[in-house]
Amino acid sequence: MAIDRAATLKNAEKLLRQGKIEPAIAEYLRLVDEQPRDWNLANTIGDLYVRAGQVDRAVEQYTRIADSLSEEGFLPKASAIYKKILKIKPNDETALLKSGEIAEAQGLVADAKTTFLHLAEQRRRRGDRQAAAHLLVLLGALDPGDVPAQRRAAVALLEIDDR
Repeated sequence: MAIDRAATLKNAEKLLRQGKIEPAIAEYLRLVDEQPRDWNLANTIGDLYVRAGQVDRAVEQYTRIADSLSEEGFLPKASAIYKKILKIKPNDETALLKSGEIAEAQGLVADAKTTFLHLAEQRRRRGDRQAAAHLLVLLGALDPGDVPAQRRAAVALLEIDDR
């Protein structure tokens, strides 16, 4: 049975005005269950999760949106959502990687380099030399004129014994 969308929205907004975030989220989730591609409403749910202090659920919600937008070719919108994730969870590796990939796809080489370098350093600090090296190799291939990046890629490959 279909939900009365207008009544459900009205109820959710009323709950928000009363400061009842959790019940409002439940109402919005009912609507998104019926229309999973309603990205504006899904984004609102993510925002409400942030307000409720549920960062992981917000990240999950935003990631679902950004992944879908990216798959559909809406790269600037997807990029904006990944950046939103990084504001609330700055070291989220998935968001960092996807942000870098989108920047690369959009020809924003400097942004891609910055993002991939940050992620490579994060992985190196974590002790994941293999994953860090992979990113340094990716960086070396980004800009054929960036000799230092190519040198770092070669050194990284040697360090992990990948000839």
